[in-house]
Amino acid sequence: MANVKEDKRASITEMGERLRQAREKKGLTIEQAQKHTHIHSTVLTALEDGRCDDILTPNYVKSFLKEYASYLGLDHQALVSEYVSFHPELKNKNISLDPGKPPERSYLNLGRMIRIARSVVIFFLVISLIIFVSVKTAEFFKNSKLLKKSSVSRYGKIEPRASAPLPKAASNKSPAVKNAPFTMTLKIRNPVMVQLKKDGVIIFKRVLPKGAEETFAANRSINMFVGRAEAIEITVNGKSLGAPGKGVIRNIEVTSNGVNIK
Repeated sequence: MANVKEDKRASITEMGERLRQAREKKGLTIEQAQKHTHIHSTVLTALEDGRCDDILTPNYVKSFLKEYASYLGLDHQALVSEYVSFHPELKNKNISLDPGKPPERSYLNLGRMIRIARSVVIFFLVISLIIFVSVKTAEFFKNSKLLKKSSVSRYGKIEPRASAPLPKAASNKSPAVKNAPFTMTLKIRNPVMVQLKKDGVIIFKRVLPKGAEETFAANRSINMFVGRAEAIEITVNGKSLGAPGKGVIRNIEVTSNGVNIK
């Protein structure tokens, strides 16, 4: 079993070396590749170093590998097929290896969904317009009746009947809860790539090892990009909130009020 894992690691490392050589042959830096592919530089480096399985789930590695290999002009179908051979669980997923040729039915379904959505929007706009006109018409007639309604005094003068002022509607809005300074502790269950910003300033972006524990204090918020959300545990002001989810999450916002996935 150990030999199988070593062979798999060696093969993935060799695939990464092919990616690196193709990039260097084109005279590109990791930063330039990130700008064109919109794939984080940490992920690109992990793909080239053969460490992609350490920070991402196989399904995400497969997607990033296909996109990066295609950008570098390599045979992305062959590379993805080679990677899938190391992960039998991916063979059962019905995902096209050629991003340039999606099934024709997808376009048909998409067009049908757009037409349905358009019809629903038009329907609700018409209903909203009818309701608005009805309400305004009712208000107009009500105000007209109040103006005409009057009483005649004993001197023959017509005096308009004063109407009682309408009570102001009570507001249901509750005051917004402002973010307050807080402390966040990050516990690492398995190796994972994390980029962290505190109050809008990037603190670090690196792979954190299993068992690591980091504590941060912020005045407003902490934002994180996480390669494997299930590999971390978040604690805010001493209260454990557990893992924020699974897989890659690009923006986890932590405040004194809790965790928000964007």
